[in-house]
Amino acid sequence: MNSQYFPRTAAFLFALFSLFTFLVIPNHADAQGAGVGIIPAVIDPAEQFEPGDVAQFSIRISNLSGGDMTYYLIKRDIIGVRDQGIPIFADSQSQTTGYELSDWISLSSESVFLGAGQEVEVPFTMTVPQEVSPGAHFGSIAVTAEPPKLRESGAGIGYEVANIITIRIAGDAIDQARIRQFSTSKYIYGSTNVEFSARIENEGNTLIKPTGPLEVINMFGKQVAMLTFNESKAGIFPKTSQSEGLRDFKVTWQDESPGFGRYEAILSAVYGPEGKMSTISSTVTFWILPMNIITPALIVLGVLFLTIYVSVKLYVRRSMAVATSGVTRRLVRSRRQNEFPTLLVIISMLALAALFFIILLLIFA
Repeated sequence: MNSQYFPRTAAFLFALFSLFTFLVIPNHADAQGAGVGIIPAVIDPAEQFEPGDVAQFSIRISNLSGGDMTYYLIKRDIIGVRDQGIPIFADSQSQTTGYELSDWISLSSESVFLGAGQEVEVPFTMTVPQEVSPGAHFGSIAVTAEPPKLRESGAGIGYEVANIITIRIAGDAIDQARIRQFSTSKYIYGSTNVEFSARIENEGNTLIKPTGPLEVINMFGKQVAMLTFNESKAGIFPKTSQSEGLRDFKVTWQDESPGFGRYEAILSAVYGPEGKMSTISSTVTFWILPMNIITPALIVLGVLFLTIYVSVKLYVRRSMAVATSGVTRRLVRSRRQNEFPTLLVIISMLALAALFFIILLLIFA
């Protein structure tokens, strides 16, 4: 078998498990259905295994129904992933991938009888074959209230729950990602309630969990906020026939201060194993223009320009009237006319100063 095929397929299968862990399995220690629970929901040993290794594990099955029940244990493999990271479990007609795990599992019992509210520990053995491909292998143990033959016939109707088991065998990996898009939901906001969106693409063959700081800087170069991107450390599945290798993230910045002007957000995320971490970064700009401040300023500026316009028209009319009157009348009114241009100049300077301040703010930002 092609040696390059091993790590890629292994990474694909391991990513299936990891994505299921982050997107589907709840953030608590057990998985449970309408009447049965499994603890733990994920069995993921930290150590790597070699061909021929044997490991002992166990699960606890709880009867959450109101009566006595017989539960059946079924070993399963995972062959793909649906939308939103939901894994596809193999059935009798599924093609093998070479990275199955169910055949490695030896259950101490294939069924258990539990009274209402009771639970039992079921040990099982994991035996790694001598001929095994490197990388990740994973499967699951499903628990159902229906006998396997009834479910295989299609006559069974009911529920089942399954935990996830993954075993790691040594293999190469490629960790590579990029930020396809980093943006805000709007370009101009009225307050400091900004939503950031990031779309990250996994260009490698392993699961990645990009996380890091999202820094917000105002127009004076001062840091005003430091947010955490992907605080839950959700994973991104690599590109496969079942996955586009993309995931969207959202981060919200809220602040009690009103905010004003142009802002810049810098996303710097790291991913990869310890000691071999890589960084991806991107920048987006946006504006915060609170209308409770902008509106009064625009009204004042409008009043100033309207005053200038009216004053200029009055001044022109008076000047024309003086020009057409006699010399004596002109001399008498000259003093009064000199007072009017002074007021006009003051108003004009105020309006120009306000306009200059707004233009300077826009250019500087």
